Amino acid sequence: MPEASSPLPPQNPAMLEEHEAKFIRQTIERFYGEDAVIRNYGPDPDSLQLHVEANVGRDMRLYDCLGVLFTRIQRPSVSLEITKRGSKILGSAKIAYRQGVII
Repeated sequence: MPEASSPLPPQNPAMLEEHEAKFIRQTIERFYGEDAVIRNYGPDPDSLQLHVEANVGRDMRLYDCLGVLFTRIQRPSVSLEITKRGSKILGSAKIAYRQGVII
């Protein structure tokens, strides 16, 4: 059996400008409540990757929220993952919990 390679080092998320972070917080709180935890976890500055932990799960609010984010965020790609508080963490949300920065 081949030898396992060492784990990749954590990557710092791309920096957000203050006006971007403020707009993201306001928008996500409007859709998911003021107790939502928002994490920025994507290292690529051209692709904004956000994770939200809220009291509600993934539903049609996701697409409405993304639409509003695209109106002011000048990036080629914006990704938004939603995890219901207390549910099992799946997919890229694991990366957000490990190396994401809370906005």
